[in-house]
Amino acid sequence: MVFYCIKSRTFAGMKHWWIVFFALFAVACHDDLKLPPTPLKHVAVVYIIAENELSTPFAVEDLNEIRLGAASIPDSCKVVVYFDNSRTDQQPQILSYDNKEGEKLVYQYRNDPISTDSAAMQQALKVIIDKFPAHHYGLTLWSHGSGWIPQNKAPRRTIGQDNGRNAILNSGQEMEITTLANVLKKTKQHWDYVFFDACFMQCVEVGYELRDVTDWCIASPAEIPGFGAPYTQLITDLCSEGDDAWHIAQTYFDYYRYKEGLVISAMKTSELEGLAQATAPLLATLPEFPSTSGIQQYLVYNSASVWKPEYFDMGSAIGQWFSAEQYATWLQALERAVPHRYASNRWLSIFTDYFNPVIIDPEHVVSMSMYIPVEGHKWNDYYGQTSWWKEIEKLKIED
Repeated sequence: MVFYCIKSRTFAGMKHWWIVFFALFAVACHDDLKLPPTPLKHVAVVYIIAENELSTPFAVEDLNEIRLGAASIPDSCKVVVYFDNSRTDQQPQILSYDNKEGEKLVYQYRNDPISTDSAAMQQALKVIIDKFPAHHYGLTLWSHGSGWIPQNKAPRRTIGQDNGRNAILNSGQEMEITTLANVLKKTKQHWDYVFFDACFMQCVEVGYELRDVTDWCIASPAEIPGFGAPYTQLITDLCSEGDDAWHIAQTYFDYYRYKEGLVISAMKTSELEGLAQATAPLLATLPEFPSTSGIQQYLVYNSASVWKPEYFDMGSAIGQWFSAEQYATWLQALERAVPHRYASNRWLSIFTDYFNPVIIDPEHVVSMSMYIPVEGHKWNDYYGQTSWWKEIEKLKIED
């Protein structure tokens, strides 16, 4: 290293010229080091799993909506999209959006990962978190969904569906909610929200599984319209953190309320243990297979849905089974756990040959589903493996 004696009008009058000398020396020795980027306030991750029948036009349209909304992204936020659709001429990408630079390519895949594979999702989230450090993170999961149903058990869908062939075909690998929870734990980030832009995901079983990795679960217990969330209008809500994240549900509902209709809610996961404590003593008094007559359903058991189990509204079930006084007491715990609930009179469904997608129990509906064991039903054993049901059974014994 060559040292120079600097003398100029700037430094000539400085008594402590040696400070400048050592400052320059320090810069010379460390000029190859890069300062870490200043953390953003919030990064909203949108993970689009569209290597299935949702690929065209729905995934493409939603990505375009994010592009259109980029100018509205707050200065302290970035929206980062993992995008995998069924195009054969383009591998998956990670794209970032903000109000200054618009769209930027962050990462281009050279191969086609299975987006529902835990290692692939973990790697994508690591790329995003390393590239965009932030104080808060939120996650949107975009794809097909079937709530708590275990993987590899017909109809083989929980969250996501990737056929691995770039085909517009609903087949291939899905991700169990327990696997999703483990992936999010491994990011070493606590997520402000997990927003499921997918059908049937707002059930107490899913929220309970994710209670340690996110503050809010936002989703619909029923089907959602094919075009999904209105991302141009929603984009500022995706950049919300903490207790403001529930606005995602409100904006989504307001957009579809007088169109196709929507049922959606925001679940506060820290209150789910209290909900379990309020629910278990009630369920302990029921027979093994309680009546489901008059209870609000979001789907019925049918061949077109590949024999998915029924999705029953939790509030409607408690309201039908118990007295008004018991329901009112239980509702206090429910309102803490699901403080933001929305339901139009009807919603869009592809299963109208099997049931009428309308609200039949408005007095009790809470826009969150739960499974009710049905005698002879193949799903009963699988349901017993969920964390929610294990907790209910434990509390029944303790009570």
